[in-house]
Amino acid sequence: MKKRRIKDEKIKNVLLNQKGMALLATLIFVFILVTFAVALLTMTSNDSKLSTLQRDSTRAFYLADAGIDKALWYLNTPKDQGGKDMYLWRPPTSPVGQFTEGTPLEYYEISIYDIGGSTDRIEITSVGTVKEGKYSAGKRTVIVTAEIGISPTSNVSYDHAIFTDSNMTLNGGISISGSIHSNGDITNNGTINLQNGSATAVGSTNLGTSLGEDGREDFPKIDFKHFKELVIDPDNPDNPYDGSGNGKFYGKDTSVVFNTDSDLYGIHFIDGDVKIQASLILYDATIFATGTIDVIGSGDVYLKNNTSPLALIAKGDITIGGSVHGEGIIQSNTTVTVNGNVNIEIGAIYAYDGVLNGGGGKINVVYGSGLAGTPVTGTGVEVYLKTSWREAY
Repeated sequence: MKKRRIKDEKIKNVLLNQKGMALLATLIFVFILVTFAVALLTMTSNDSKLSTLQRDSTRAFYLADAGIDKALWYLNTPKDQGGKDMYLWRPPTSPVGQFTEGTPLEYYEISIYDIGGSTDRIEITSVGTVKEGKYSAGKRTVIVTAEIGISPTSNVSYDHAIFTDSNMTLNGGISISGSIHSNGDITNNGTINLQNGSATAVGSTNLGTSLGEDGREDFPKIDFKHFKELVIDPDNPDNPYDGSGNGKFYGKDTSVVFNTDSDLYGIHFIDGDVKIQASLILYDATIFATGTIDVIGSGDVYLKNNTSPLALIAKGDITIGGSVHGEGIIQSNTTVTVNGNVNIEIGAIYAYDGVLNGGGGKINVVYGSGLAGTPVTGTGVEVYLKTSWREAY
């Protein structure tokens, strides 16, 4: 007991003298310094890991976003300029299978799916991947939806009296002043009086010259959305709206029958089918139909267009059994069939398919050279336009 007291006294004396205090302070300082150093090294290591992860993740994000832009470029660029078929290129389900671009360590993978009617709307998914991360590979996913729209271009204009994006069939006696062209076949079963122009086709033809694929030309597309927005009431876009001399919207999903003689001015937009059974005079007016246009029986359309060359425009078939005469362009996204009398001076007939039967009536189309090389407002080429963007987590 006495020895222990003596030992405690010695320790107490050591701690109480200056050397003892200095030693204690040094030990405490070293402990704090070591603790701080360990904490700093741990924090630095964690920051380094986090920085690496963030860097790889950011690079993966930019890769994914670049993949979206590249996919749209492929879809909207002609095949002869390095693009893909905008209606058929659907990796990974299309014949080309999976589509990846980049390096083995950094790349994006593109997937495209149709989500609307036919190919109207698509969803593009792009996954960007960075594999060289030390702690974890960076991976980010971007998803956009896109829909078919019309892009104005100086390369597309109305350069022919008659132009079909697919096949053209000519029956009976037809008089044409200007050139005719088909991106498909031309079948002539009648007597054609072709003046001031030539007949050309990408496919086979028994009239004029077959040019092969090198002769394919862009077919002007109509921006129906653009023209609809010019005549609807922005506060009630589905309701009928009469803009007086500026045009008229007949209402959503509404077909129209013109059975009384009328004068039309401006844009007349019909979200449905049109039947013309009476006499119509279009004073700088255009009829747009999302369905079909039928000029039947005693239907007579007189076109007096000085402002816009567009006259009768339909997404569906245009069938002329009555009479259409005057100035303007008749255009259908599907088929134009002429069984009646058509006398277009000055103008053109454009369609996906064209069937002109000159035996049942008189067909005369005089092309206006002023249309050549001149883009028309509201027309262009089909492209996919982004409508939404999001990142998937």
